Amino acid sequence: MSKSSKVHKPGSAMAKLLTEKDLQMKDLRPGDLVEGIVVSVSHSEVLLDVGAKSEGVVSGSDLSDADESFKHLNLGDTIFAKVVQAENQQGYIVLSLRKAEKDKKWKGAEDALATGSVLEATIIEYNKGGLLTECLGLRGFIPLSHLDRSHFANDIAKFAAGSEAELKESLKALAGKVIKVKVIELDPLKNRFVLSEKDALSTYSDESREKRLREIDAGTTLEGIVTGIMPFGVFIDLDGVEGLVHISEIAWEKVNNPSSYFSVGQTVKVMVLGIDDQSKKLALSVKRLTPNPWETVEKSYPVGTKVKGIVSKVVPFGAFVTIEKGLDGLIHVSEAAGPLKEGDEVEAIVIQVDGTNQKLALSTRSQE
Repeated sequence: MSKSSKVHKPGSAMAKLLTEKDLQMKDLRPGDLVEGIVVSVSHSEVLLDVGAKSEGVVSGSDLSDADESFKHLNLGDTIFAKVVQAENQQGYIVLSLRKAEKDKKWKGAEDALATGSVLEATIIEYNKGGLLTECLGLRGFIPLSHLDRSHFANDIAKFAAGSEAELKESLKALAGKVIKVKVIELDPLKNRFVLSEKDALSTYSDESREKRLREIDAGTTLEGIVTGIMPFGVFIDLDGVEGLVHISEIAWEKVNNPSSYFSVGQTVKVMVLGIDDQSKKLALSVKRLTPNPWETVEKSYPVGTKVKGIVSKVVPFGAFVTIEKGLDGLIHVSEAAGPLKEGDEVEAIVIQVDGTNQKLALSTRSQE
C-alpha cells in the first residue's frame, strides 16, 4: 500500500480533517463569520487565508468604510471577517472586515460568558430597571439587582418604592464610571447583553478578603462605604471586606437610630477594633476617632460649675440633660426646681462629677 493511499484512507485522521475543512469551505454562506490569516495587504485589498487552501479578499471599498485599522495589519495577523459572497469570478471568497466587527464583539462576549471572565464596563446612563453600559464595544445592561450594594443599595430601595424619577436623578452621577462586570446572559439576535457587577466582585471575594484581612491591624483607621443600616449598627465595606459599627460605637452620646447618623453609600472613616475569626467581619468604631468628653469632664466641669443644656430624656427618677455632644448629666427629681420636659433649655450647677464611671449630677434647685 502506498503512502498516499494511507494518507487518504477513509476514516484516517488527516482525511477526516481535510474533509471537514473542505465541507466547511463549501458550506460558507453570506453572513458567516470566518477567521483568517493575513497573507497580503495593500490599499486596495487584503487577502486572507481562511483554510483548506482557500483565500478570501477584502475589497478596497469595504476597507474605506472600515475604521482604518486595516492599515495596521501585518502579514501573519489573525483576524475575523464576514462572508459577503461565497466566491467571485476570480475564485476568491468575498469578505468584509466592517461587517465582521459586531460579530467579533459578540464572539468576545460569548467567550467571556463561557470562561467567566471579568470585564470592564463604562456606565452610560440609567434605563428602567438598571444601567446601560458600553462593554466590549457592545451596549450592555446591568439590572439593579446585579449592582454592587456598596454603591447602589440606597437607590435600589428607592426604585422598589416606586420612585423611579428620583432614582434616575440620583444615578446621573454614575455616567462615565468604569466598573468590573461578568456576562450573565446574551442573545445576539435579540441584541441582548446582560451583565452583573455582583458576580464580578464575587470572583475576587475569597482571595481578596483573606489578603485584605491579613493587611488590617487593630487600631488602624480606614475609609469605607456604608452598605447597610440596621437597628443594631451600620455595615461598612472596606475594599471587599465587610465590617460592623455596632450602635454603641457610633457616637459617644446615646444613639437610638443609626440612620440618623448615616446613609447608604456614604463614605465614612472608621477605626478597626478587631476581627471576628468565625465571621471574618471587622469590628469597627466611629466614635473612637473623636475625643471622649468623659475623659476630660472633671477638668471641664468641676463641682460648682454653672452649665446650660437641653433636656434629652425624662425618666421617673429625673431628667437627662445634654451639656455637649456625648455628655449628659442627670438632674435627679430631688434636685429639680420644677417639672421638666424634653426639649427644655435649663441652667444647672454641677454637684457631682465622676469621669471614670461617666456620672455627672446636676441641680436646678440652687437656680431658684
